[in-house]
Amino acid sequence: MMFVVFIPVLVLFYLYLPLRASANPEINWGNVVNFENFWRHFTGKQYQVWLFSSFGSAKKQLFYFLSNLPAEFAYLGLIIIVAGIVTLYKTSKRIFATITATFLFAVFYSINYNIVDIDSYFLLAYIMLGFFCIFGFRKIAEWAPRRTGIAATTTILSASIIIEIAVNFPKVDQSDIHTFEDYTLAILNNAEPNSIIFTYQWDYFVSPSYYFQHAEGIRKDIAVIDKELLRRSWYYNQMKTNYPDIVKNIQPEINSFLEAVKPFERDENYNSNFIEQCYRDVMTNLVSKNIKTRNVYIGLALFQNEMQRGEFALPEGYQVVPYGLMFKVVKGNGYLPAPEPNFKIRIPSNSNKYTKNVENFAATMLSYRAMYESQYDKIDRAKIYIEKLRADFPDFEIPSNILQRVYRGHPLK
Repeated sequence: MMFVVFIPVLVLFYLYLPLRASANPEINWGNVVNFENFWRHFTGKQYQVWLFSSFGSAKKQLFYFLSNLPAEFAYLGLIIIVAGIVTLYKTSKRIFATITATFLFAVFYSINYNIVDIDSYFLLAYIMLGFFCIFGFRKIAEWAPRRTGIAATTTILSASIIIEIAVNFPKVDQSDIHTFEDYTLAILNNAEPNSIIFTYQWDYFVSPSYYFQHAEGIRKDIAVIDKELLRRSWYYNQMKTNYPDIVKNIQPEINSFLEAVKPFERDENYNSNFIEQCYRDVMTNLVSKNIKTRNVYIGLALFQNEMQRGEFALPEGYQVVPYGLMFKVVKGNGYLPAPEPNFKIRIPSNSNKYTKNVENFAATMLSYRAMYESQYDKIDRAKIYIEKLRADFPDFEIPSNILQRVYRGHPLK
């Protein structure tokens, strides 16, 4: 009976996707306008490379789940869960088997997903344990004396909620976190009109930029292009909708890549080296064929990784210059002045690995700019960036070679 009700509802939800995709919205993930694209999107083919990758990965994710489990239920909750498991097993083996099977499947499937931000994928497992909690509270109410049962159960329930809040609220409180907002707006507002920002800082910049550009209408003139999404055939349709001039300039390279990647996406025989070469051609020509009409900015990770490994090259005669929180592509070797570093990135009191990464990104770019200024003997300008580093990111260790060039052996204040 449940399948008769829920399967049609599920189908209706998914049928909406092709209808919406056919309208070419600004964000069109998967471009599910035909059955082939729909099936890839429905089965999560883009992410299957991280599924069931190795036993070691699954073991690591399982230990992570188990180590966090006590805190997720504020320790006391585990006792109530055990009581619920015992109670449900005795009273309704069918419900017990359903909840247990769902829990085990959720854990097994999630631990075989080799990604860093795995926490949300354990939600179904936590929900199943929550059901056990309900039956645990019910059993406690039955155990309590009749006269004091309601009071005792209410006390235990209230204590569990208070302990849960005390243990977990500091970890999940987002009210003080403006780091990603500040970082994203600092990058967008520093770029000239109609610029291209080429990066793959998805968690820190690209996805927040989608919100600011498409929801709030801030700096929609800027083309934010994700380097990793260029590997996906559907992404070019989204680019064509939002940046038709950019796509037109590199259409031959895009066509070559789409032909090369088609057998890979269809699980047919493919040439991985040829796909990679076509992909690199798209990246290189994205800059070289648009640099005359749009300013181009390169993300920190792209500079430190792909450019240093020779996987991505600039047009002949061009170089990158640290400019705000990105690198600007410029022609020649002359000095390029940059706007004052007046941006402010608010650092929360309950910092986590993501906000710390943003701190490091911003501080690293400031240090690059300080070095750049010193190389052109702009010592006063270099000091501005060093002072910014010390004021905003006091924990960042400024490279000694930069300090030596700027202060030339003089005592540091």
